[in-house]
Amino acid sequence: MSTAFVLTCVLVIVSPGPSLAVVIDQTLRAGRWAGVATVAGNTTGLVFWASASVLGLTALVRTSEVAFLVLKIAGAVYLCWLGGQALRRSLRRQEAPADVVRPRPSGLVASYRAGLIANVSNPKAAVLYLALFPQFLPTDGGTFADTALLAGVQMSISASYYLLVVVAIETVRRFLGKPVVRRTLDQLTGFALVGLGIRMVTLSRAAV
Repeated sequence: MSTAFVLTCVLVIVSPGPSLAVVIDQTLRAGRWAGVATVAGNTTGLVFWASASVLGLTALVRTSEVAFLVLKIAGAVYLCWLGGQALRRSLRRQEAPADVVRPRPSGLVASYRAGLIANVSNPKAAVLYLALFPQFLPTDGGTFADTALLAGVQMSISASYYLLVVVAIETVRRFLGKPVVRRTLDQLTGFALVGLGIRMVTLSRAAV
């Protein structure tokens, strides 16, 4: 395991994108456990792409115009839908402070689903395993164990970073729960998600 691989993973993960926006949105919406559920969903998406990479399916996203188009449109629609929800929340009256909100089991499932869909519908997540991993495998392509090790490290870094984001938001959640602040954050998150959705629509295969 090289230091270069770890640093590359860190740079890719901390780069703002759909997964980060969804983690922030879900944590602001329903609190710490919703954020944790979202991180779990995002990590499950990484497991999906790692498995698809082993089977050679991620190459389809890079080489097939139809597969790439379907994936990015699905991702864009979902991000815009989440953004619309955040914007609608910003227009509603906040009835309870953030520190007394308790997520329901169904809400945690929804948060998990949000993290999963945001990752699985992101073409860049697929190409990550196609373009990044081969650069750090042995010249003969490596074994399944080599690929699994790289994937495990990347997923661990990803989950750790997003959990830190959840903890950071939870730390200041009482302040963030003030109605004016909450409305502003919902608006910013909503516009960010919609913007990411629009950006995904314009994404070309050459950019991933």
